[in-house]
Amino acid sequence: MATVPELTSEMMAYHSGNENDLFFEADGPKYMKSCFQDLDLCCPEEGIQLRVSCQPYNKSFRQVLSVIVALEKLRKRAVPCPQAFQDGGLRTFFSLIFEEEPILCDTWDDYSLECDAVRSLHCRLQDAQQKSLVLSGTYELKALHLNAENLNQQVVFSMSFMQGEESNDKIPVALGLRGKNLYLSCVMKDDKPTLQLESVDPNRYPKKKMEKRFVFNKIEIKDKLEFESAQFPNWYISTSQAEYMPVFLGNSGGQDLIDFSMEFVSS
Repeated sequence: MATVPELTSEMMAYHSGNENDLFFEADGPKYMKSCFQDLDLCCPEEGIQLRVSCQPYNKSFRQVLSVIVALEKLRKRAVPCPQAFQDGGLRTFFSLIFEEEPILCDTWDDYSLECDAVRSLHCRLQDAQQKSLVLSGTYELKALHLNAENLNQQVVFSMSFMQGEESNDKIPVALGLRGKNLYLSCVMKDDKPTLQLESVDPNRYPKKKMEKRFVFNKIEIKDKLEFESAQFPNWYISTSQAEYMPVFLGNSGGQDLIDFSMEFVSS
């Protein structure tokens, strides 16, 4: 029976000094009967036998790895070896060395989602009456008709694609203003869903999993788009029939305009 050796000084004579090499020479010391029996004398029916002690040992990882490499080299020798001594035997050996511990992934998942690259595009939006959206003041969007001389007043949105429930007709997105740390968000004010521009930390946004108030379901109907609030279903980014009125969050009833056309803008 072949037994696993301890790393004695005699064994170290056959140990490679290069960590990138295998740890034992193939023609190791056959005369050391206390460590390895001659492989030619092994019983072909029994093959290599592994004797496991339940007594705990304080061995370094390098020593453990040396033993495993030695076993692997013995296993590959042209000696009949029963199927029982295969990967399953090594798994048993590992279970005696390493202690299995659970890994909590919630925090890591959130961190990885924040660090993953976010797919996005730049665009301009116009409502069904071809009114453009412009920034009025610091935290308000308004819709109005622009002539050729002031078309550059239109805001350019950075539309980021979010992780979330996606279907054939609804794609979750976030709408930020390019070059500014501002995102459209939906909150409850005076018992009514309200659209606002919210300032964010540029080191944290955008990210794949944004808070629900920032998320809109982009719905494409023929050549028009609608943006439904994920926080408040059936409430949409809307404009008024009148000129130079704030962009707001409205439901699908009434005279509010909820359809938009989109123009792509190069980065």
